[in-house]
Amino acid sequence: MHIVGIHGIWQGNTNAVKLRADWAGALAKGLRTHHGPAAPVPSLTVAYYGNLFRTPSRRLSAQDSTPLVDDTDPFTDEEEAFVLDTLALYTPPGLDPQQLETETLGLGIPYIPRPVTRALAAADHAIGRDTGRKLLSFIRQVYRYLHHDIGERIRAEVQTELHREGPRLVIAHSLGSVIAFDMLTRSDTGPGPDGLSTLITCGSPLAWPTIRHSLGQTGPLHLPAGMDWLNLHAAGDVIAQHGLAAIAPAARDELVHNGLAAPHAAQRYLEKEPLASLVAKASAS
Repeated sequence: MHIVGIHGIWQGNTNAVKLRADWAGALAKGLRTHHGPAAPVPSLTVAYYGNLFRTPSRRLSAQDSTPLVDDTDPFTDEEEAFVLDTLALYTPPGLDPQQLETETLGLGIPYIPRPVTRALAAADHAIGRDTGRKLLSFIRQVYRYLHHDIGERIRAEVQTELHREGPRLVIAHSLGSVIAFDMLTRSDTGPGPDGLSTLITCGSPLAWPTIRHSLGQTGPLHLPAGMDWLNLHAAGDVIAQHGLAAIAPAARDELVHNGLAAPHAAQRYLEKEPLASLVAKASAS
């Protein structure tokens, strides 16, 4: 049994080797905590695409022709609509974003449209001060995957690992869960060779209607026949506020607790008992 990891956002300053080490360490900790020190740890690789996103601290030379996207890129009308529709999920009932002061956000960035700054202020009322700013970066990268040609580049990077030969299990975190579901259900990618038995999603935003609409999913979400689906969502994880069972009947939801400091962190999810138990079961079969 081999594990294929698909990471989430904010990974532009790392690489596949370090991610593999970080994920393998967390997975080993979970397996040995919940299944004893002799629990075998399957081989693991992480399909890496973080280098395709540019962050303000990472600039490439003019000679690099890789089509990157940048959080400082101006909003298109379509992206603004996607962001506003997603942020509406985080607006407290009865709160009118038009009535909120936005100067206290401290954004100081003129490329963020005024309706978006108001929506961020409303989100802060629901999930905590300055949380909306972090959520905005996440939403923009999700949008870019779904609606920018970077999505094709990401799928090309992931496909090599996803389609490897032999028994394998996929663990997909955050945006990685969107990529995994998209690729597993696309006619041009699909699950690849026989042997892919299980998908584990962690901190997944697939419950967002904006994502499902962008994927062309108008009904319940389904994986290819015969594939097991476990979904972990953590208390306090603002990306995965709820489970997926309501929109993906075959998904088994498990609520976990990743602490207060970093409830969305991949390593926290990888250490949890439901994930470790499914990995141990798949490895033994």
